[in-house]
Amino acid sequence: MSKPTDPPERGAKGIRPASHARDIEAPRKIEQAPLLHEITVGWGDCDPAQIAYTANIPAWGLRAIEAWYKSCLGLDWYGINLDHGVGTPFVSLAFDFIAPVTPRAPLDLRVYVERLGRSSLSHLVEASQGAQVCFSGRTTAAFVDAGEMKPIAIPANMRRSIEDYIALQGPLPEGKQKA
Repeated sequence: MSKPTDPPERGAKGIRPASHARDIEAPRKIEQAPLLHEITVGWGDCDPAQIAYTANIPAWGLRAIEAWYKSCLGLDWYGINLDHGVGTPFVSLAFDFIAPVTPRAPLDLRVYVERLGRSSLSHLVEASQGAQVCFSGRTTAAFVDAGEMKPIAIPANMRRSIEDYIALQGPLPEGKQKA
C-alpha cells in the first residue's frame, strides 16, 4: 500500500507510465499564420529599472509557442505530451533584446516556423509594442517518444499541419532569414 510520501510509480524512464507516441487524428485547418499572441505586461512584470524583468522575455516567448501548438496542432504541451505521448523538449533557445518592454502597450508576439526537420522544429518569435520590435527569439525542439525520450519522426498529420502553417505564414520578417 502506498503512503502519501511515497514517490509516484515510475514507467520505463520517468515518473509516468510509458506510452507510445501517436499522431493527431487528421491535419488541422490552419486559420491564421503567423499566429499573433498578445501578452498584457503588468507593473509586477517589471524590474526596478521600470522595464520588463529579463526572465519574463523567454517565458513570454514560450507561452506564445505553446499557443502556436494549440492553434496549429489542437494540443497544448500538456496534451501533446500526456495524451499523445509526444515530447517536444527544447534543444536550443536564443533571445535578442532590441527595445525595452513596458506596461504601456500590449506586447504582440508573432510565431513563425523557421525550420521543419525530420524530428525537430525551429520557431522564430518576434515581439513588438506598437511599431517597435522589442525582442526576437529562436527556439528548436526535438520530437521524442515521451515514454522513452528517444527521437521520433514528426507524426504525419502533425507534420502536414505544420507544413500548411508554413505555407500560410509567408516569408520570415525582414532581416530574420537564416544565413
